[in-house]
Amino acid sequence: MKKTLLSFIAIFILFFSLCACSQQDLKDMASGEGDGYATIVWDDKTYVPYGALTDYGERGTQIGIVDGDKDNRVYELKGYSADEWIVIAFPHDAAMLLREIDVTDIPDGWHSEYEWNQ
Repeated sequence: MKKTLLSFIAIFILFFSLCACSQQDLKDMASGEGDGYATIVWDDKTYVPYGALTDYGERGTQIGIVDGDKDNRVYELKGYSADEWIVIAFPHDAAMLLREIDVTDIPDGWHSEYEWNQ
């Protein structure tokens, strides 16, 4: 019984240690403002809204949070570089696809919801 309890405690400590380490790897990105729209600034990159993300399975690994708010989670977009495309997910299952402002190579079939972003 003692051996089982010790094993359980060791697994519990290991699990929470791994969770704590993964949270430390998150980048704290900053919100900003463009010409009438919100942006996300990460290092030397500025990301602008492109459109709503309706397929939540497209979100990759969480890479950051915005302005220290753990509810504003930033993810990679599966199959794309985070240098070009990211996803921000808000509480209540809303998510937005953002492109780095200098990205001009838009994948075929993608259309922005914003006229200024065409």
